[in-house]
Amino acid sequence: MRGLTFLAQPRIGRLAGQFGLAFALAMAGAGALLYWQARAQIDDEVETSLRREQARILVPGAPQDTASIARRLNALTGGRVISDKGHMLLAPDGRAIWGRIEMAPPLSLPLPGFTDVRFRDGRPDWREGHALTARLPDGARLVIIEHSEAVENIHAMLPRTALILVIISIVVGSGAAWLFSALIAQRLARTMAAADALARGDLGQRIPDAGLDGVFAQQVAGLNRMIERMADMVHSQRQFASHLAHDLRTPLTRLRALLQADREHTDAAGRQLLERAERECRSIIAIFDALLRLSEIEAGRHPTAMAPLPLAPIIEDVAETMEPVIADAGSRLEIGALFPATIRGDVGLVHQLLVNLLDNVALHTPAQTCATISLGLAGDEAIITIADNGPGIAEAQRDRVMQPFERGAASNRPGSGLGLAIADAIMRFHDGSLELADNGPGLAVRLHFPLLVAGVTTF
Repeated sequence: MRGLTFLAQPRIGRLAGQFGLAFALAMAGAGALLYWQARAQIDDEVETSLRREQARILVPGAPQDTASIARRLNALTGGRVISDKGHMLLAPDGRAIWGRIEMAPPLSLPLPGFTDVRFRDGRPDWREGHALTARLPDGARLVIIEHSEAVENIHAMLPRTALILVIISIVVGSGAAWLFSALIAQRLARTMAAADALARGDLGQRIPDAGLDGVFAQQVAGLNRMIERMADMVHSQRQFASHLAHDLRTPLTRLRALLQADREHTDAAGRQLLERAERECRSIIAIFDALLRLSEIEAGRHPTAMAPLPLAPIIEDVAETMEPVIADAGSRLEIGALFPATIRGDVGLVHQLLVNLLDNVALHTPAQTCATISLGLAGDEAIITIADNGPGIAEAQRDRVMQPFERGAASNRPGSGLGLAIADAIMRFHDGSLELADNGPGLAVRLHFPLLVAGVTTF
């Protein structure tokens, strides 16, 4: 079914039309070539016949004056030797000396050699013919005309035949092109389906090769080998990050416990130093926890319960939780319009997503910043917008800060640089997308979720 949808795209339809047109033009060219070949063969046969006829009249060694030729024509005509050809003797000024054939202008006085003419020999209609003209020694001209009935038939049939050929060519060419495009579209649809699944993080997806052979089978095999290699590399990287975070988190947790225990047995200066060391341990442990969460989400190992999920109640709950945190940072959080919208999602991940983004407002914006969280609808999407009037993120840095450990211009502020990376991973987990935009001034983070049921646009 997806192959037919893919085929319905304008580009594929145009491709089929172009193939059909090319096939029609090729058939028209082939028809024209056949016509000219047939015409050339007929003309060659007619010219051979005219040469033989001229040789019978202009006998070598016989008198070649006008009177002698006229007597010879009378003798041949009287003996009924001439039947399918017309003969004329023309004076140098074009006046007819012998014969009753009338030739249509501008060839009423044809030049020596072969010429296509239109003539009539007592009949009311003009006919087509091929003429051979010879100049006599006294300036007169002998014209022999053969009626080319085959050529006339070809000319009569040509428009109708050409129209039929063009129609057949367009129908056959378009049909063949459509079938070819359908085959290509079906195979491309398989590849696109696999690519979409891979983009969503399903690295176990492969392009089906059933029913393929030749170059298509080789192409699919090559792409599947590439996907297999990429999956192995990504899996190795995720395993490395996960194992590293897990293995280092354990001794750091023990170190933190030891620091807490030692703090009770030291003086004030020592306790202050131990508290600083403990805070650093908590920060490092938080980074490793974030790495583990990011690895689990990207690998699809996060324990999830995907279900219909109304977004407005979650936004209100998170805003209520994060409002004091943002207030402690000297800023304020407001709730904008919340339109009813339901998605298919994991409540824990969506909750974590919003907490991470609002925590970024508290950490990376100056005091007196005003942030607003709202929910709107746009076609088949629910869009959560978190906008602030802080310093924002330069457009050139927006793609970079989505990468793990990238913190843009806020590198001197606390944080691991994993918040946006985790948020982006959660959005991709929900088949959505995260967009960073200018709020003029400030930053607007837009979360695009696919609606469970498409709604109307409210933006």
